[in-house]
Amino acid sequence: MPAWSRIDSGAATHIGRRSNNEDAFCQKPEVGFFAVADGLGGHEGGEVASHLVLRTVLEFLSTDEHTAPSAPALLTPHPDAEPLPEEGATERMLREAVRLAHHEVRAQQKGKLHMMASTLTALLFVEDEVVVCNLGDSRSFLVRDGEVRRLTKDHTVLAEMEAAGLDIKTPFALRHRNSLTGAVGMEESVEPECGRVAVRPGDVLLLCSDGLYEPVPPALMLEVLAEGGSAQESIERLVTRAYDRGGTDNITGIVLRLL
Repeated sequence: MPAWSRIDSGAATHIGRRSNNEDAFCQKPEVGFFAVADGLGGHEGGEVASHLVLRTVLEFLSTDEHTAPSAPALLTPHPDAEPLPEEGATERMLREAVRLAHHEVRAQQKGKLHMMASTLTALLFVEDEVVVCNLGDSRSFLVRDGEVRRLTKDHTVLAEMEAAGLDIKTPFALRHRNSLTGAVGMEESVEPECGRVAVRPGDVLLLCSDGLYEPVPPALMLEVLAEGGSAQESIERLVTRAYDRGGTDNITGIVLRLL
C-alpha cells in the first residue's frame, strides 16, 4: 500500500489568446493515470491529435492485463534510440501505450490532419512511486519542501542545443526555441522518455502545457500552490495567473496533492 492515503486532483484548461484550444487533459484516479497533451498541426489537427493520444493511452491502460491489440511493427522502438536501462513492467507498458497512440495519430494524418501531432506528459502511480512519461515540451513537476523539481526533459531544438553545450542565445536558437524534435505522431517511429520517482504524503505534482509554465516560473508556481485550498482551486489559480501574465497560448494543467 502507498504511504499516502489518497490523491486530491484538479484540472483546468483555457483557450488563452488563441482561436481554438488544442490542449487536452486526462485525470483517471481509479487507474492512477494523469496526463496533459498539447496538439499541433493546424486549427483542426492539433485538437484532434491531443484528444486522440489521451484516449488511446487511457484505453490501453484500462484494458485487462494491459494487452491491447497491436501489431509488432508499430511497437518497434525508434531506430536511433539508445539501449534502455533495466526498467519495470509499468515503464514498458507506458511506452507501448504511447507507441500505440503514435500509430493511431499517424494512421489519421490525411487531408486537413496530415501534419497533426501532439506532446504528452503523463504520470502513472505505482504504490509509493510514480512513473513519468513524456514526449515534446509539456512538463511534469514535483513540488516538495518548498522546491520545484522538473521531472521531464523537453524535446526541442533549444533543449538539444543546450545539452550539447552550444550557445542558446544565437539568433538561430532564439528563432527555434519552441521547435519540437519529438512528439507523438511527428516521425515514423517514436521513443518516449520514461522514468520513476518516489513520492510521499505532502508532495504536489503539476503537469502542464507550455502555455502555463512559460508565463508562470517555478517561484510563482510555489507562491500560488502555497495559498492552499483544493487541487482544483490551485490549478484554476495557476491557469488564471498564466493568462493574466500575458499568456498567448492555450493554458492547461493538472495539480495532484498527495494526502
